Amino acid sequence: MGSISTITASAVSQLMSDVAYSTTVAGKTYSADVTYSDGEYTAQASKLAGAEASGASVQAAENNLTTRISILV
Repeated sequence: MGSISTITASAVSQLMSDVAYSTTVAGKTYSADVTYSDGEYTAQASKLAGAEASGASVQAAENNLTTRISILV
């Protein structure tokens, strides 16, 4: 028989918050990932240099990334 592993609340939170996300700015769609680390969410669009933003929640990081992309393009 296999063993049961203990999963911490922090690990569950991180698994649930590593998400894919997309946004459309100036008619172009950008794909991004949102990850959680050390109490902060970071959204990053890997195909656009400098397109990274953070926030206290997934939604805040996504909103901040959309704003960042609009500045870059």
